[in-house]
Amino acid sequence: MGTPHRMNLIIAGRDIFSCDLVGTMVMGMNPGEVEYLKEFASLKERSLSLDGIEVKGKSIDEVAQKFEWRLSFEDIFHQARIRGITVQDPGESCCSGCATILSAFSAVFSKDNPGVVLDGVEICMGGEVRAKGESKKVFLLGNCAVSNHKDLKDGIQVKGCPPPILDTVVTLVRKTLPLKASGKILMTRMIKNIGIKLRIYDEAFPAFGTYAPPEFDRNHF
Repeated sequence: MGTPHRMNLIIAGRDIFSCDLVGTMVMGMNPGEVEYLKEFASLKERSLSLDGIEVKGKSIDEVAQKFEWRLSFEDIFHQARIRGITVQDPGESCCSGCATILSAFSAVFSKDNPGVVLDGVEICMGGEVRAKGESKKVFLLGNCAVSNHKDLKDGIQVKGCPPPILDTVVTLVRKTLPLKASGKILMTRMIKNIGIKLRIYDEAFPAFGTYAPPEFDRNHF
């Protein structure tokens, strides 16, 4: 979901956790601010300090850059010039399951419908977000969002923990696009999925505008 930065750098080691700590510092971040590293360190009684890690080759100071590591779901649609859709930040109540499903849907929908203008669509995830009053169609993605909007009579529920990707794509495409357009897209998707399962077709979903040459050669993806 983020914006890649070519660094021509390889981080390798015998310990995955140590590599992640070094990688975090290379990206200009404090390991103590990365939740999964903190959790692992607590469970395994490991230190978040680099004091006990021997770094060979170039030093971290030589290669470190400050990267913005977070990209909102809304940004993915905006990069594809899709307007009229809102995805609020789900906060910490949304697990990686629903986040992964929405990431997959965002990639598929953006590739199939660049430049489309939607009419007041909102997608809610997690147990913290409340739908905006001005949204005309509110999709409740996952059981947490459904449970948090029991009073929303017109909410379009996509149940599951997480909801199946197929149910998510079919529901959102059918409910956001005209009947003819949605039918064509879903039929094309079905044919592509059959091709993928038969291993006669492959498809990539590079983020819009982030893998541009000369920094990245699309033939590598």
